[in-house]
Amino acid sequence: MRIYLAPIRGITDCIYRNTFGRYFQGVDAAVAPFISSVQGRKIKAAYLRDILPENNRDMPLIPQVLSNDPDDFLFLAQQIFALGWQEINWNLGCPAPMVANKHRGSGLLANPERICQVLDKVLQFYPGQISLKVRLGRDSPTELERLLPILDQYPLSEIIIHPRLGVQMYKGVPDLEAFRRCLPLTRHNLVYNGDIIDVPSFASRQKSFAGIHHWMIGRGLLANPFLADKIKNGEICLKIGNVPDILKKFHNELLDQYKIRLCGDSHVMGRMKGLWGYLADFFANPAKIRKKINKIRRITDYQNAVDNIFTRKNYK
Repeated sequence: MRIYLAPIRGITDCIYRNTFGRYFQGVDAAVAPFISSVQGRKIKAAYLRDILPENNRDMPLIPQVLSNDPDDFLFLAQQIFALGWQEINWNLGCPAPMVANKHRGSGLLANPERICQVLDKVLQFYPGQISLKVRLGRDSPTELERLLPILDQYPLSEIIIHPRLGVQMYKGVPDLEAFRRCLPLTRHNLVYNGDIIDVPSFASRQKSFAGIHHWMIGRGLLANPFLADKIKNGEICLKIGNVPDILKKFHNELLDQYKIRLCGDSHVMGRMKGLWGYLADFFANPAKIRKKINKIRRITDYQNAVDNIFTRKNYK
């Protein structure tokens, strides 16, 4: 079994990934939030800094790119390969309208001809491996069903499928039957991604898709960083008395790192509030915790508040 940490922009940067890797077990690799080029074929310094090998020593990483142009994609791929990475992931799943409306991310799934043009160009010159992260389609699951057999001509390392449509964003429930229809449509290794939030939800999908051995988890791991270890090793992986201490140490190291890296209380608080949007679900009364955190403006007030949250009385 292989478990990936999903890319979530604004949360799973190199600081989060490295800190996670030092405190929790079970995650085999992370896919980085996507990078794209800007005008003049340049990459933002922050994007490159996030995937520098020296900034990613505590968790194996697969960089991800967002592009719909063969030459632009090749430029990104060559820059990433020059850093020493041997695999990249192509984002064909981003549902954000500002991305999809420009025929990138999930907005490109209805255009297999363009996808083939990109792969034809990139694979001709790029010596590393390429995987894809996709949705069922932007508007219809027939988009991916049409695309998958076409992709069999390419030596892709794997295809990660999130079984929602782009227009759904993250609303509704994953279409498990549509995912099942994808299984016989490709020779490639498939990875399931979507709404694995606890051990029962994983066990249900594992039972439904016996041929799937690679899994990607995003929000479930942000809410419960112990989840991958519990999936692989059961409750024996946890010394229950240590859970509050481990989680608090993880949080405090994250906070210390962001205080060094980011400028000012507002930037640090913005990052930590984003984290608590998920992590609050680890505790009793998560809505109350999120409301309390979101009202805080100063780091000193925040530190006092989270010290109280991390007392044992607040755990489920």
